[in-house]
Amino acid sequence: MKELVSKKVDNMQPSGIRAFFDLVLGMKDVISLGVGEPDFVTPWPIREAGIYSLEQGFTSYTSNKGLYKLRLGLSRYLENRFGLK
Repeated sequence: MKELVSKKVDNMQPSGIRAFFDLVLGMKDVISLGVGEPDFVTPWPIREAGIYSLEQGFTSYTSNKGLYKLRLGLSRYLENRFGLK
């Protein structure tokens, strides 16, 4: 079975990002979003909201800035909670 992988590939060192992923994998209370996927199940209210938005036809990407109403809400929250503008 070992012959199926070339010696060059077999001897390759892991990439720096792979080493980082492996490092945070063993850390308690760390959520790695490095590959764009959390290592826990998305809570049901969030999944339910996603399902509802799909049923309403919201199936395209937003602008790179994101949704204006969401940005506005986050801005208000950060200002009220932490005094940030």
